Amino acid sequence: MVGEKPKVASRLAQALGNYSVESNRGVKNYVLEKNGDKIIIAPAVGHIFNLEDQSDSWDYPVFDVEWAPTFETSDSADYMKKYYNNLRDQLEKADEYINACDYDLEGSVIGSNVIKHLTGASNERIKRMKFSTLTSSDLEEAYDNLESFDEGMTEAGLTRHILDFYYGINVSRALMKAVRDNDRYKTLSTGRVQGPALAMLAEKEREIMAFEPDPYWEIFLRNSEFDAKLERDGENRLWEEEAAEQIYSTVEGEDETIVSDVDTRNYKHKVPVPFNLTDLQSEASSQFNINPKQTQAIAQTLYENGLISYPRTESQKLPAKLGYENLLKKLKNQKNYEDLVKKVLGKDEIYPKQGGKEDDAHPAIYPTGEQPGNLSKKERKVYDLIVKRFFAVFGKAAQRQSVTMTLEVLGYEFKAKSKITLERNWFDLYDPYVRVEEAELPELEEGQRLDVDEFEKVEKETKPPRRYSQSGIVSELEKRNLGTKATRAQIVDRLYNRDYIENDPIEVTKLGLSIVSVLQKHCSEVVSEDLTRDFEEKMQNIRDGENSKDEVLSKAEKNLGKVLKAFKEKQKEIGSELVETIDAERNRKRKLGPCDKCEEEGRENGILQIIKTQNGRFVGCTNYPDCENTYPLPNNGTINSSDKECETCGKPMIFVERKNNRDYSMCVDPDCPSKDDW
Repeated sequence: MVGEKPKVASRLAQALGNYSVESNRGVKNYVLEKNGDKIIIAPAVGHIFNLEDQSDSWDYPVFDVEWAPTFETSDSADYMKKYYNNLRDQLEKADEYINACDYDLEGSVIGSNVIKHLTGASNERIKRMKFSTLTSSDLEEAYDNLESFDEGMTEAGLTRHILDFYYGINVSRALMKAVRDNDRYKTLSTGRVQGPALAMLAEKEREIMAFEPDPYWEIFLRNSEFDAKLERDGENRLWEEEAAEQIYSTVEGEDETIVSDVDTRNYKHKVPVPFNLTDLQSEASSQFNINPKQTQAIAQTLYENGLISYPRTESQKLPAKLGYENLLKKLKNQKNYEDLVKKVLGKDEIYPKQGGKEDDAHPAIYPTGEQPGNLSKKERKVYDLIVKRFFAVFGKAAQRQSVTMTLEVLGYEFKAKSKITLERNWFDLYDPYVRVEEAELPELEEGQRLDVDEFEKVEKETKPPRRYSQSGIVSELEKRNLGTKATRAQIVDRLYNRDYIENDPIEVTKLGLSIVSVLQKHCSEVVSEDLTRDFEEKMQNIRDGENSKDEVLSKAEKNLGKVLKAFKEKQKEIGSELVETIDAERNRKRKLGPCDKCEEEGRENGILQIIKTQNGRFVGCTNYPDCENTYPLPNNGTINSSDKECETCGKPMIFVERKNNRDYSMCVDPDCPSKDDW
């Protein structure tokens, strides 16, 4: 039996019975007997096999690929060698094999690659375990109901990997060779989903860049208890200054208004649906400012600890076979949730709100009821969010009330609006994560006269389109059926790593815009949503047995070959365009701002910049040797300008990115008072 990770292998063993531990090559295997069969549970560590280009050149196009041990294709995967050797040793002893990796495309590929490449076993000798939690009861049930080899899912997963390799390796090489032809080196990449994702962000960036604000005016009536806004023909913006001034000058001297209408409406605030991965990523971003990639990693840890169900799901449904009452009773044993569970169990009918999205492999994310051990601060937050969302879906709709009060002054109408909660219902089950407006107006009746404190005319401008947040672009990718629930956050992260995007909300860099421009001009199908979506449909067809892997790959090879041939003919020209942007971006990230010493001593054009030498890096002035102003820089991490000044001393700030995600900003001056607490 192959478990996807060592921790999962351990949980499988604990669930299936009394076991002994046998170490081999520094790896723990779990041995037990069940129903008269001897079972060896051996762990993988993710993808033990990866795709590799079979040619020795660094040219393109490349379509001759093979699966090879990951430790042979990646310098950072040497730790996998002992797991590979251990799996080979254990699989040699077996007559039958069980893929007990996660039940999705990735898990199917991981397990089947290990079994098939190390044993050559036929499909008939391979069984599949299907489970959605790592609780003992679910794992036991999955073992007692082993399924046959999941050929459709495995073939679809293998096809996805090869397609991604075709597009990723070929177009990335084409871009980098174009740059090298112009005597520059820069790691560039794109891919079957990465390209369309960047194109979407670039389209938004261009909209923002092209946006020209329009002025408008609003007129407010100020009362001691509330504000009301002028509304005319259903519009509260005045687009002509003359009209705004005329209305304002007419009403500004009035000190009294009359209530001409009070419109009260009661409505229901619907119960939320259960979390799928994208919904969880969006909510964790909104509530805790945790980015989608971190949320996915945290959810995976909670799953491996048996605390929640499988997180990489698209489903928003909780099937009845989960046993709602039993889950709730288990959660009641956790002191934090005892009172909330009592509220849910006290209902006449215990049935959850269901969402519209389904996943044929897993239900929506739900807590298993297992007692959590030591969780980190972020893990505790995400776990609490998942538990309370689970409670909320069993609640009743909240009862809300909106009030729109119309005030009349010399024939002009001003409207004041409020919303309040009458019955909280599911809000109580989801606290403190409920985000609703609560603003109450005084109780007034039609015909009632009120004092006016003042009128105010305010000039404003229309705002550009809103940028995508990290969670926003992940949600948009899901809406457009681009990528998978498991890969969308990783794709966004890769765009950051390639310097195509920065900040959150997301800004596309000049390099990112240039990459999209080049691809749209010379390699348009790599940024085509239609092509990517078509391949997603083809992979679903492979799962359903309607298309074959070879058929899909052959079409991709033919199409991509034509595109790359045309690209190669203009390679140097394309590279020239990219190099100009690469150089400009490098200079931008190096420049920190005006040199304080030059300003003090009256020298012009002194700019502080990041300087790299064989002996290290530091901040120096462009007026060197006339100005010898310098500041030290940290030894570790990637350092870029943050385009900000220190609030304490006014000197430039830098942003330091570190591999462990512990990024930070700092002032360049080591003696700045902002560092006193360091």
